[in-house]
Amino acid sequence: MMDYTILGGSMQAVSIHLNEGEKIYADSGKLVSKSEKIKMEPRLVGGLVSAIERKVTGATAMLTVFTAETGRCSVSLSGIMPGKIRAITLGEGEVFVSEDYAFLAATDSVKFTMETIGLGAAFFGGAGLILQKFVGPGTVFLHVVGDIVEYDLDGTIPLEVDPGHIAGFSGGLSYKITFVDNIRTAMFGGVGLFLAKFNGKGKVILHSVSRRKLSSDIYIQGYEQTKGDSSGK
Repeated sequence: MMDYTILGGSMQAVSIHLNEGEKIYADSGKLVSKSEKIKMEPRLVGGLVSAIERKVTGATAMLTVFTAETGRCSVSLSGIMPGKIRAITLGEGEVFVSEDYAFLAATDSVKFTMETIGLGAAFFGGAGLILQKFVGPGTVFLHVVGDIVEYDLDGTIPLEVDPGHIAGFSGGLSYKITFVDNIRTAMFGGVGLFLAKFNGKGKVILHSVSRRKLSSDIYIQGYEQTKGDSSGK
């Protein structure tokens, strides 16, 4: 089992402890600090095709591999927005799927591939055309914007979610995009046109804050502030 420590409260980082020869791979640009004896190397995880697919999702094309060369070392990582870190432990052959920006790091034993979803989900669901698929054994670290909202589905009641809040979910769950109840709700309810619907047994992990909505609001407020400053001169 991977040895790690989650640091902080509302803006968390994770310190992953590696013995000699152990390695992890992580999303590029997420490094906070590392031991001197940690070696860093870029990697096309899954090969050139997967790298291109990652680029299509808006994520970085390259991942970074961290290897402990001697002794006991550590590497610290974090997301780029305020949030929490959740470690997912996968058994042999167990699958977990995450949205592109939620992925932080994984142990080298975890196989990385891409999970393609329907075109409707891509263009209307706000969760991207290609999701990231991880196959155990090993540990996957997610960075969740805001607080972690987690559901364990028992297969009896489906769960409907605003797609922009999805951080990740168990590979055994079915996932599709559904239209909201009626056009009035879609236009005036402030919930968007579509919801993601999960069926089956498994875990769903959500961002309590939609990264896309947060980014949009920050941009709009910044633009309005700049516009206001300019008009006041």
